[in-house]
Amino acid sequence: MLGLPLAVAAQTPPSQANAKAPSVYKVKMSTTKGDFVIEVHRDWAPIGADRFYNLVAIGYYDDSAFFRVVQGFMVQFGIHASPKVAAAWKPARIADDPRKQPNRRGTISFANSGPNSRTTQVFINYSSHAQLDQMGFAPFGEVTRGFE
Repeated sequence: MLGLPLAVAAQTPPSQANAKAPSVYKVKMSTTKGDFVIEVHRDWAPIGADRFYNLVAIGYYDDSAFFRVVQGFMVQFGIHASPKVAAAWKPARIADDPRKQPNRRGTISFANSGPNSRTTQVFINYSSHAQLDQMGFAPFGEVTRGFE
């Protein structure tokens, strides 16, 4: 993972986490059940890819847990381990990306609570979900290793 210590995430306000992501990059995520790799494609959803890149770079996802698992549907994560840091990022919304890729097995998208409300929470699809395509969820990457 690209991340830095939790203290860096705590000291990095959302307004300063605004680097442009590479066109394609990989992120290794380590969990108690094993590692997995996400390959991000900026051309799929540039705003989401940039946000994810910055969150990973500052260590936002370090020590965070999968907090929502719906068998056959998806797994969700993205609430920072520190409530203070999570609260600082809650209002840091990003605009929606147009959906260019389908929500198929292994793709990752930002969760939202309505139009232009994406912040830090993401989910990985366990299977294909055309209904998410119709709702505008824009995948920005996919799990390329360790999905099982």
